[in-house]
Amino acid sequence: MRTLIFIAFSLYHITVAQVDDGSSAGSHGIHSEYSCSSNILSELKELRSMVAEQKTVLDELKHVIGNQCSLELHSELKELKTTVAEQKVKLEELQKQIAGSDKPNVAFSASLFGEGGQTIGGYNSEVTLKFQKVFVNSGNAYNPSTGIFTAPVKGVYYFGFSAFANAKNSMGVHLRKNGQQIVSTYDYNSNHKDVNGANRAILLLEKGDQVYIGLWTGLKIFDSYNSVSTFSGFLLFHM
Repeated sequence: MRTLIFIAFSLYHITVAQVDDGSSAGSHGIHSEYSCSSNILSELKELRSMVAEQKTVLDELKHVIGNQCSLELHSELKELKTTVAEQKVKLEELQKQIAGSDKPNVAFSASLFGEGGQTIGGYNSEVTLKFQKVFVNSGNAYNPSTGIFTAPVKGVYYFGFSAFANAKNSMGVHLRKNGQQIVSTYDYNSNHKDVNGANRAILLLEKGDQVYIGLWTGLKIFDSYNSVSTFSGFLLFHM
């Protein structure tokens, strides 16, 4: 009986010891688990802090880049505006040049007869010479039927003329603008030889102004196939 009680008592202590050991072991496991979780949480906290810091840096970087881009874009836009303004000026100048080069084609040249040999003149009053053999009449501003050039546009024109007289005749002609004498050429024959002369002028004409060559009263002019008596003119530039 005593033996059974001893055995039972021994078994009881062994069981209690195992339970205590188990409890201690369990407590140690829980503690280990808790320490592990704390470390993870700490690391997570640190990571979150780092992420927050990186986000702040990234936002600042974006702001800086954005400002730099804005400055660059502003600079490029300014340069582009300057280029456009320069091109606009050049375009306007080119348009003016094109407009200036688009002037009417006005030019004529003619001789008095241009064939055979003929002398006219000795009249009691001045007459307008009709230069009938036309070499060129671009723009048709010169009328060979009347001998009058009529300005088709306002502008600056060049005119030139020549005159010849043979035998004992004296020669004298002048260029007139709207009836006003501008320049002349003349030669009085004193030795029965041929005489000749020429002159030229640059005139500012309004549209419709008339220019022609007048033969002086009592004087004569000669022309032949050599075309020694001529009248020419052309537009230098219009205004």
